Amino acid sequence: MVKISASPINIVFASDKGYVEHLAVAMCSLFENNCGVILDVYVLNSDIDDANWRELEKIANRYGQNLIDIKISDQDLGGLVTPYHLTKQTYYRLFIPERIQGSKALYLDADIVVNGSIAELYSTDISGYYLGAVLCPALEWHKDLELSEGSKYFNAGVMLIDLSMWRRDHLKERVFDVVRMKPWAIQFADQCGLNSVVNGRWKQLPPKFNLQGVFFEFETEAYSSFFSKEELEAAFNQPVIVHYSGSDKPWHFHYIHPYRSLYWKYLRKTPFDHLFSRDITMKKIAGRCIPESVKRILRDLFL
Repeated sequence: MVKISASPINIVFASDKGYVEHLAVAMCSLFENNCGVILDVYVLNSDIDDANWRELEKIANRYGQNLIDIKISDQDLGGLVTPYHLTKQTYYRLFIPERIQGSKALYLDADIVVNGSIAELYSTDISGYYLGAVLCPALEWHKDLELSEGSKYFNAGVMLIDLSMWRRDHLKERVFDVVRMKPWAIQFADQCGLNSVVNGRWKQLPPKFNLQGVFFEFETEAYSSFFSKEELEAAFNQPVIVHYSGSDKPWHFHYIHPYRSLYWKYLRKTPFDHLFSRDITMKKIAGRCIPESVKRILRDLFL
């Protein structure tokens, strides 16, 4: 069994007020599957108000964990592009090294569910690397991002970060420079900027630590050139972190994902369950031409 130090470990989320219900799900799943581990959980945000923060604190207090509110000023984000479904909060994670003490932190996107112990992940040795992460299969953009030949492109939704190296080499400022100077090369905001600056100096982690949505778009064999058979089996059968990456999410009516039910499982354990189900899911159902008998079945499934 992998053991973590008795001192608190740093977990960081980035969110905004509009995403607080999903953040609550991620937090609850983290706490449920890591009982007995002392966590300092930081939430980088600009607009989570006192009322919503108290609801998040209820979750942390239930599990005896520490929750820290870190405010980021959006004035620092001028000139940064946010393609597709992304929002400005994606850049908040770049502020982690200057807002959080210590030498290591585990960053998690808010659209994830933790499905197991993070002990093995957090204990991974990343000496000499800026971070540990899971690669994005088939995403490279070597030319536009000026990656060295052979460098791989990682997903930034789960990152084990060497805070000392980020501070020493001023990664935030360098990423901002890349994004502002080459907006045509930026398809996934700070993720592209990070890949450009890090340029292969990151440690590849097994896919079970960041089972991204893209893994379900093709047959398993399509990823055999990126991961071993054993790694893929572990990722699909016992993922530690399920990442609902992409524009479609578990709370969308049409979403299909083998681990969608995990989101709803943990949502029901948060103070946001009744509000979210009524205001969002039922709107999705009510706005469609669906017979009332079918709507009743759908309500039973979701609520």
